[in-house]
Amino acid sequence: MSNMTPFEIRLELLKLAKDMLEQDYFAKREVSHNNWQVSSENARLSGTSIPDQPELPPYPSEQDVIAKATSLNAFVSSISSEAKTKKI
Repeated sequence: MSNMTPFEIRLELLKLAKDMLEQDYFAKREVSHNNWQVSSENARLSGTSIPDQPELPPYPSEQDVIAKATSLNAFVSSISSEAKTKKI
């Protein structure tokens, strides 16, 4: 197990939160785009007008990343607190 400082732990939590939110963003974006492609192809086949491209989901902001990291930190902290309490 590595001996990380509290600053390094917080940095890792921020990185993890950013990665999680980006993965969610790109997944939502891909689903939206794929749904639009299917709708567009159906419209072409039926001879109707092609629907407008959907609006992209908002990209995660700095506040979103910090909120997610705070949530992750609270989860990790509550686990370690419970473990300490059980040892006593």
